[in-house]
Amino acid sequence: MKIAATTVKGGLDDTIIDIFGRAPYFTIVEVDNGKILDVEVVKNDNAAASGGAGIAAAQLMIEKGVSSVLTGRVGPNAFNVLSSAGINVYDAAGLKVRDAIEKLLNGELETVASPGKGGGMGRGMGRGRGGGRGMGRGWM
Repeated sequence: MKIAATTVKGGLDDTIIDIFGRAPYFTIVEVDNGKILDVEVVKNDNAAASGGAGIAAAQLMIEKGVSSVLTGRVGPNAFNVLSSAGINVYDAAGLKVRDAIEKLLNGELETVASPGKGGGMGRGMGRGRGGGRGMGRGWM
């Protein structure tokens, strides 16, 4: 089985970040019978794209034969592509890749069941939208 993790630099000791489509790198780990067989670090060439980064990243996961993705949040278009391909998404943001794989194999990770899960989406506290917090206090 191949498992992909969203990472900053890549590797088993890197920390999984909470973004999917714009992750700088994917660490793809091949596991068989609980043992790591291979580790591949793949640069996400679409991370800086003006649009479609999530879909391109999801298509890359399909091309690489990934069965599970370890991340935080996934946009709706990428989520639909991953789901349609039968790729499971798990919330593992903040964990080291090695630790997250162990937790996945032990059934200890939460499945991301809908787009945007995790990563703090929607927690803007009203700043910049007329919410009143920080207004007039020179915080900008």
